[in-house]
Amino acid sequence: MSAEVAYYIFEARKFSEASMVEFKLWEKERKDEFIRNAAEKGWNAVVQATNALLIAKGYPEEVVRSHKGRRLTLEELELKDPKVAEKGLRDRFGAREHHLHVRCFYEGEYLPEKIEEDLLKVVKYIDDVEKILGLR
Repeated sequence: MSAEVAYYIFEARKFSEASMVEFKLWEKERKDEFIRNAAEKGWNAVVQATNALLIAKGYPEEVVRSHKGRRLTLEELELKDPKVAEKGLRDRFGAREHHLHVRCFYEGEYLPEKIEEDLLKVVKYIDDVEKILGLR
């Protein structure tokens, strides 16, 4: 594993853990900013894991600099790589982007139980990326 891929995996895990810390703060204090921060950190964890996957699969760094680049390249990779297709990463990436990033963080639209569920799906997404890369 390259240093760059290791960095992105580390970042994905770090942000996933931070999202759960924010969610626990929300459970304790019920402040809107905590759950919205949890959602955004969860989304960032997915972004970082996707960066690791794309870089490991030989895509250039320029691809991972935009959400558009990630989305298009992930779609392309899913067509070429049966392991990526089997895990449904394209759909899962889009779902986390929509529910965590757009709806919860930007629009403030959420059900706490569903955000917690989405944050657990973030962990599974990272796990699956690691499995595809042979890290688990």
